[in-house]
Parts: sequence; C-alpha cells; structure tokens
Amino acid sequence: MRAFRIPRVAYSVTSQGLVSACNFLLCLALLYYADPRHYVAFLLFINVVQLLNGLQNALFVAPVGVLAPRMHADEVARTEKAAYRLAGLVALAGLPFIAWFFTAPPRINPASAAIVLATFVCTILLLQREIARNACLLRSDMLMLVKYDTLYFVLAMVLAGAAIALHQLTFVVAVLAFALPAGLTRYARPQFTSARTVPPDAALTAFAPAFWGEVTQVVRWSVPGVIVTWLFTNGYWFVLEHTQTTQAVATMGASRLLFAPVGLLIQGWLLQLRPLSVAMTHAGQGAALRRLVLKQSSAGACCVAVITAAACAMLSWWPQYLPRAMRGAGVSTYLVIWGVYFSVFWFRCGVSTLLMVRVAGFKTVFFANVVVCAVFYALFFAALGRLPLALSLGALIVAELLMLFLLSRRLHV
Repeated sequence: MRAFRIPRVAYSVTSQGLVSACNFLLCLALLYYADPRHYVAFLLFINVVQLLNGLQNALFVAPVGVLAPRMHADEVARTEKAAYRLAGLVALAGLPFIAWFFTAPPRINPASAAIVLATFVCTILLLQREIARNACLLRSDMLMLVKYDTLYFVLAMVLAGAAIALHQLTFVVAVLAFALPAGLTRYARPQFTSARTVPPDAALTAFAPAFWGEVTQVVRWSVPGVIVTWLFTNGYWFVLEHTQTTQAVATMGASRLLFAPVGLLIQGWLLQLRPLSVAMTHAGQGAALRRLVLKQSSAGACCVAVITAAACAMLSWWPQYLPRAMRGAGVSTYLVIWGVYFSVFWFRCGVSTLLMVRVAGFKTVFFANVVVCAVFYALFFAALGRLPLALSLGALIVAELLMLFLLSRRLHV
C-alpha cells in the first residue's frame, strides 16, 4: 500500500494562509478597536511592503528561481545569502516614502524619527521573511515552511492580543506585531533533500559573468514590470487616500478585506505553481502544464463565487457582527465588483506565471502591464468624481480582462 502523502499545494496554501491570516486579523482588529485612520495607515503600509517585496523578487529572487535548475546546491545557497543583504538595500529604497508618510500631516505621530526607524527595521524583517520562505519552496522543504509560519502566526497573535487587552492597539503596534516575529524565519536553513543532477555544459556558477548576464536579461523587464503592476493593482489606494475621506477609503478597504481568503488561495497557489511551472517546462510538459493551470484557475473562480455569496449573506443577515466600516453605504456593490475582479485576476495570474517561466516572458508581461495600467488609470480618473466610488472600481475589471486577453494571445505564439 502506498504511503499517504500530503499534496504540496496543501502545504503551500497552509503556509500562505498563516501569513495572510495574520494580516487579515490585524486589519480586523484595527477596524474593531482603533480609529479608521489607523486601519487606513496599516493598509497603505502593507501596500508599500508589497511593492518593495515585488522589487526584491524581480531584482534577484525570481531570476534565481528561473536559473536554479541549472545551478548546483551550493551555488544556490550562495545567491540566497546575498539576497538577505539585498533586503536591506531594497528597504532603504523605500525609506524616503516611509519618512514622508510619517511626517506629512495629518499622519500618526508626525515627525517621529523613532517610529520611522522602527517601521524601516520592520520592513527589512518582512522582506527577509519572504526570502526564507522562497528558499523553502525552492528546495520543496514544505514542512519547514509550515513550521516557521506557524510559529510566526502564534507570536504575532500573542503580541496583537496583548495590545488589545491593554487597549494600546494602534497602527504602529500593529506593524510591530506583524513584523517582529518575522525575524524568526531569518534562521531557516532548508537543505536539498537529494543530490541534484545538473548537466555540466548547462551549469551556472553564482555571480559569474554568465550568471549576471542571464539575471540582467530577466531584471531589465521584471523590475519595471513590478512597478507598473503595483501601480495597477495597489497604487490607486494612495490616489483615493488623497481624494476621498478616510471613512470612504476604510469602507472600500474593509469590503475587500472580506476577500482575504481569496488572496490567500491565489498566493498559496502561485507559491507552488511557479517552481512547478519551471520544472514542467524544462521537462517538456508545457501542454500538460497549461491544461493544469486552466483547470485550477476555473476551480479558483468557483471558490471566488462562493466567497462572494457568503460575504453578501453575512452583510444581509448578520451585519451587527461586522465592523462599522463594513456596514457603510455601497458595500454590497463593492462585494460584487471585488468578486468579479478576483475571478478574472485568478486566470490572469495563471497565464502570467506560464509566460514567465522563460526570460522572454518577462518582456511580454511588462509591455502588457504598461498598456493595461495606462488604460486603467485613464478609465479610473475619468470615472472618479463622476460616478459613485464603487463603480469607479469597475475600471479594474476592464483592465484585468484586457490583460488576460493580451497575455493569452502570447501564450499560444
């Protein structure tokens, strides 16, 4: 009888679920126990961290992931050591924004150098956490990944629970609770479980000219692509924060918070899909990979529909248990828009991953992102102030559909 094996995707979703649940519960706690401006500030901070993490992945982590099948284990380990130092440099790039964020009125504790420094250190810890998690995924050491993320989740919840019990939950405390336990993953040292065979004529040496040449080919498209993608998927929150009331932004953010399980499922799926896509492509199984992605994306869209229906039911039947920001005007419209958006987004993420298993795919995704980002902001600014805020977000759906169309065409070229 064959021994029962837990699927890799189950480990991946569990791991990402623990990290995403941490974010979700802290946001929910801020909505219940703090002023809406603390929640909005935390929302914007998370968006900045996502941008910096995307840059880190584009600069080094993603290229190494593509090249890893052609590198020996000790060479991969060398590149990861360099990646931990890179996290500090990437966080340094975000420091001017963090400093401005805290010193421009009416921010929380303006001109507080101590808070700026603490937030900067927290950003480094969060970036290094993602490097450690990618190292586990690259080695298929899923059990270690789940162990560290479980410990991270427990410690973060203990810190947040203590802050709530002491009536001291603020934006700054939420950031500390979210980031300080991330320092534990810095000590993750996953190992390859078996000897890796790399053809001598195809082997790459870390930091050799050939290595940097291939990394450069990826980075030249992936870094601008990350910036454009972030502007498309997250940048509009900063526009809204400057043009709408804090309560309006909190209501829109709170409605999206109900879709936290969707974000969890997509991120967990992508975490295991990226290395799997590279492996299957190198093995000549491209057709089977495309069928698998289509099947899993369809299942994901069905999950989004179920979550949307559950969120609408909760809003209709048990609104008294929801935070005040989730009971604002137009929340039901937001829920429908977010549901359609995430359904399309799921398919788009799958197609993007299929394209980016090769260096040329980064260029394709970048140019598609540029076109789609321009279309989105043209529609968004045209609708903002002329249509209800919820309907202005319809531009996101149009842009995602266009992105899916452009990428799908290139998939079959």
